[in-house]
Amino acid sequence: MKIGIIGAGPRGLSVAERILYNNQGRHSLELILFDPEGPGGRVWRLNQPPELLMNSVSQQVTLFTDETLSSGGTVMPGPNLFQWSKGPATDYIEQTVTKNKQLFIEEINRLEKDQQSTRCLYGLYQRWFFSKLQEEFPASTQLVYSLVKKVSKEKDGFLLQTDHQSYPVDQLILASGHWENDQTEEERAWVDYAKKNDLLYQLPSNPADVDLSKIPPKENVFLRGLGLSFFDYVGLFTVSRGGHFENKKGKLVYHPSDKEPIVYSGSRRGLPYYPRGRNQKQGGAMAWPRLLTKENLEQWHRSGLLTGETFFDYLKKDAELFYYKKIIEEHHLPISRKTFEHDFLSLSSEECLGKYPALLPYKWSWSWLETPLTYQDESFAEASRAFIEGQIKEAEKGNCTGALTSTFDALKDWRDPIRQAIEWHVFSAKEYKEILWGWFTHLNSFLTIGPPVIRTKELAALIDAGIFHLIEPPLDIQQKQNRYVISLQDKEISSRYLIEARLPQTSFSHSSNPVIKNLKENKLVRPFSFSDNTGSYHSEAIDVERGTNRVIDASGKIQSGFYCYGIPVEGVDWLTAAAARPYTDPWNLRQADKIAQLILTDK
Repeated sequence: MKIGIIGAGPRGLSVAERILYNNQGRHSLELILFDPEGPGGRVWRLNQPPELLMNSVSQQVTLFTDETLSSGGTVMPGPNLFQWSKGPATDYIEQTVTKNKQLFIEEINRLEKDQQSTRCLYGLYQRWFFSKLQEEFPASTQLVYSLVKKVSKEKDGFLLQTDHQSYPVDQLILASGHWENDQTEEERAWVDYAKKNDLLYQLPSNPADVDLSKIPPKENVFLRGLGLSFFDYVGLFTVSRGGHFENKKGKLVYHPSDKEPIVYSGSRRGLPYYPRGRNQKQGGAMAWPRLLTKENLEQWHRSGLLTGETFFDYLKKDAELFYYKKIIEEHHLPISRKTFEHDFLSLSSEECLGKYPALLPYKWSWSWLETPLTYQDESFAEASRAFIEGQIKEAEKGNCTGALTSTFDALKDWRDPIRQAIEWHVFSAKEYKEILWGWFTHLNSFLTIGPPVIRTKELAALIDAGIFHLIEPPLDIQQKQNRYVISLQDKEISSRYLIEARLPQTSFSHSSNPVIKNLKENKLVRPFSFSDNTGSYHSEAIDVERGTNRVIDASGKIQSGFYCYGIPVEGVDWLTAAAARPYTDPWNLRQADKIAQLILTDK
C-alpha cells in the first residue's frame, strides 16, 4: 500500500508514525512524505532567527504516544522535547548539524523543562523523530523535498505531481500548515497604494519569512495586530538588531543598539494577548471540569438536552466555579471549598456570591475579560502599560496557584469537551457562527494562547524605552500624503512601513497553496458549510467528515482514501495548531491514530 502525506510538519510526521506502528506487518507499506523544507516544514525550519520561541514549555511538547492514548492504537512512547534535549539531542546535533551547531548545543544545555524552546530546536526534534522512523522502517519511508502541485483522482487512488515527477498512491493525507493567500480586494488596495508611493506593505505572513532588513533604524513602523505574530516582531525588531535586555531587580530594562525602528501597534481590542502563566503542572496534571465531564456530556447528548447555548452556559459555570475556588486558595479565605461548590452549582452566580461577600472584590466578569480596559482618568498609554504590568503579575503567580492564570490554563485543559460537542453537531448554525467562532474563539485566543511571559516582560521594557507604542483602538491607518498615517490626540504619526502582524487565515477561497488550488479545480475538495432552521454558517475550511477526517468532495461524497487534518480544516475542527502534550491523551495524536487505523483497515 502506497500512502502519500502532503506536509512533514508535526501532523504529517505523527500520522506517518501512527501508520507505521499500527500496521504490525498487515500490509507492505510505502509512505511518501512531501515537504520542500523537510521534516518540521516551513514553520519549524532550522534556518530561522533564534529569537522566535515556541509558546508551550518544553516538557509539554511531544510527538510520541503514551499509555493515556484512548483511540486504541499501538502505543510507542518516546522522549518529549525537554527529555530529548537532555538525552539523544547531543549526539544527533553532533552528527547531523553543520550550521549553527554551537547555538543548538548551548540551547539544549540551558533549556529547562518549564521554559519555551526556540522554534528551530523543535524543528530539530522533528527531524530526529523522522530519522528514527527511517531507521526502524527503512523500506517504508521516503521524504520528497518538493511541493506537490497537482493531485488527480485515479481509478485505484491518486496521482501526485511535483515539478519533476509523478507519484501514484493508494491513500492520501493532506497535512499542510499555514500558507499565504491570494490578495483580498482590501489588501490589493493597500498593495497598490504601497507600489504607487514606494512604501512597504507586508501581507499576513509568518514573521520568520518577512524581510525586515528593508526597514531602516529609527523609522516609524506600523504593526496591525497584537497576537502571537506581533510578539515575534518584538524579538525581530530588537534583539535581532543587536539590542539586549538586562534584568534589574526582577524587571527587564532594554539597552538599544540604535538600529531599532520605532514601532506603533494596535488591534481591535488594543491590548496584547495574555502571556502564558508560569508553568507548575508536571507530567499529565490537568484541571478537570465539574460539569463538562465526559459522563455528563454523553448523558446530556443522549437525552437531547445539549445545545450550543447550554454547552457554553456549562462552560462558563465551570470556569467561574474553578476561579472562585482558586480565589479562596490564593487569598486564604475562610470559606469551605466543598460547601461553596455545592452552593455555586445549586444557585445562580449572583445568588451564590450574595452568600459569600468575601468573594465580591474578586468577582469574575466575562464582559470585563472581553474589554478589560477603562481609562477615563488616565491616558490609554498609561492604562495599557498598567494592564500589561498586571498581566505579568498574574502570569508569574503560576498556573496552579494564581486564580486568574489557573483558570485561563484550565480553559486550555477543557478543549476536548468543545471538540466533542463539535463532533456531535451540537451547535446550530447560528450558535456555531455567533457563539463558538464569533465570541468564544476570539476570547479564548486572547486569554489562553498568548506568548511566553518573557515576551510580555520584553514588551513592557520596550514601551518604557520608547521603542514600542500601543495605539488606542480603533486603530485607523489612513492613506494620506503618500504615507500611512495614524491620528493621535495631539498629533499625526506617519510611516512608510505597514505590517499585518498575523498569520494568513485558513482560506479555501483564497489559498495560494498550489495543491489546494489544484484540488479545488479538480473538485476533490469543498469548503465547509452548514445550514439549518437558524441560518447558515460558511467557513473557509476544507470540509471533512467529523470523527474520521475523510475529505468530502465538491459533490458531497465522502472519499474513503483521502484524509485531511490540521490547519486546512480549521473551521470544521477547532484549534488545530495546538502542540501535543504528553500524558494527556492529546487530541491531535488521537486524530492521527484514528486516521492511521482507518487507512489500514480500508479495503
